[in-house]
Amino acid sequence: MPSHNIIISTQNYPPAAGGIQNYMHELALALHQLGNTVHVICDAPTVDGQDPFDNELAFSVKRLSGPKILRRYRKAHKVSSQLKKLNQPILICDSWKSLELLNTEKLTNTYCICIAHGMEFPAQLEAKKHQRITKTLARADLILANSAFTAQRAKPYTPDFTRLHTLHPGVNPPIQANSHEQAKAKSWLGEHTPILITVGRIEARKGQDKIIEIMPKLLAEYPNALYLIAGSGPLQDSLVARVKELGLGANVKFCGRVSDGERSALLQKADVFAMPCRAVGDSVEGFGIVYIEAAMLGLPSLAGRVGGAGDAVIDGQTGLLCDGDSEDDIYLNINKMLGDQQALASMGQRALQRAQTELQWPQIAKKLLGYVAEQRVAN
Repeated sequence: MPSHNIIISTQNYPPAAGGIQNYMHELALALHQLGNTVHVICDAPTVDGQDPFDNELAFSVKRLSGPKILRRYRKAHKVSSQLKKLNQPILICDSWKSLELLNTEKLTNTYCICIAHGMEFPAQLEAKKHQRITKTLARADLILANSAFTAQRAKPYTPDFTRLHTLHPGVNPPIQANSHEQAKAKSWLGEHTPILITVGRIEARKGQDKIIEIMPKLLAEYPNALYLIAGSGPLQDSLVARVKELGLGANVKFCGRVSDGERSALLQKADVFAMPCRAVGDSVEGFGIVYIEAAMLGLPSLAGRVGGAGDAVIDGQTGLLCDGDSEDDIYLNINKMLGDQQALASMGQRALQRAQTELQWPQIAKKLLGYVAEQRVAN
């Protein structure tokens, strides 16, 4: 595979936390490890620890400071000047906003890719912003959506569907827990069985609230069951209060934000990764990389049918899909999974095999470069 000069223009990058931040970093790292020359140009707000983080990387990260609008224009200027110095460079933008201010007519030597995550394409949008997005995406040679759902949401803004493809996010091998992390996980797990777990931001669309509501019914079937909630978010205080109100303190535990090793230790002991996502206005799961992270430890998932979760969890194969708005449907599907241990184990094995063979970051990076090669030949 030939080597490329690649510029990644992004509003989101670690050490700031978030799915898009991790996506852009892991993609940059995978492209670099394939032998490409990678430069990241970022206009995210300054965060603690960014200089030590950048200094550890084998490729360059240029961060731009100042007020938000100034950062955007400075980034566009920096990206343009860098691209003009390179021979047939590839530009990868984390969203249409990172492409909007670039004059691509002056960058005829550049191949432009725009990543689509889902929530940046609302179902209802004022005409002026719709025109902004459509005009910007017309400049992209390739639009890569993280799921079939996101591709459908992007279609009304995409003049040429032949440039729109689906590229799922990737995962890395799980980080193993050290002895301290294993001990901490054990303190949360106790002697409970079966164990349900959700890892992610505590917010309505993730569905932690629905699982708490069905726990009394689930405990009637499985008196020693445990539901672990790892993460933090805007609903945390109200859910803690609801658990207390329902008298579920012994069977629902809030772990807060966990380290990578703690997460691995918890997932290894769980029976089901349960995140019955649902749509809350325009807020919806574009893909759900946490389902694949669970799969890397052989854990099957329960996901909601809305959004892109159906790309992450193959219904009946690597887990089950449910109506995330329906407590009854969530309960029935969790009970179905727990009630057939052989089928549950088979789903976990299939989830692991798929994650290992289709969704590793080097494979995703190669697929992206394959799309570039195909498009360049076609054009």
